[in-house]
Amino acid sequence: MTVFKADENKIMFHDSITLAGKEYRDITANTVVSPVRAYIQCSWFSPEEIDFMEKGLEALAQNPTVSLKYSHHPLSHQYNDIDVNEHPEVMGDREWQQNTYQMDMHAMYGMEMGIGLFMPSKPDVGQTYEQGVLYALHKPNILIIPDDEKDLPLNLMVGCGNTRIITLSEARDFDFHDVMFKPYDGKVF
Repeated sequence: MTVFKADENKIMFHDSITLAGKEYRDITANTVVSPVRAYIQCSWFSPEEIDFMEKGLEALAQNPTVSLKYSHHPLSHQYNDIDVNEHPEVMGDREWQQNTYQMDMHAMYGMEMGIGLFMPSKPDVGQTYEQGVLYALHKPNILIIPDDEKDLPLNLMVGCGNTRIITLSEARDFDFHDVMFKPYDGKVF
């Protein structure tokens, strides 16, 4: 990157980028792109799911293209700040159910994209519902799956209905600004 003065009061930056096989000079006043705000779906109903959730969140915390602070993680944003793992009885409370659901729906509307921590060995219908909502909202959704589960078949709708599917080992360095569709090359049923 080269810095040059466009005029006396303004410092401009330029970088080259190749588009359609031709190199162009990209001139911008800002060389930093803000991290994405994501709706981070995951399951937390078993020790394996909690372990994968924690590993996934740690990988995302290391990724400079994702803002955990300004993202929505449903377990961390429940109605009245009630932790369902500590108070499972709240699942029977209709007020809690409806308000938690509405909070999650509004978060999906407001976030730029979805990031799913998804275990093919333990598919969660709630999480697949969220994937469908994100698809219907025209939001990109990147699924992160455990490295040791990449050979497990996925339901066709999960395998083909998400923007991209990557492994946990790729999540720390994946550029969540570059969310171009890439077909899933694994097995589906």
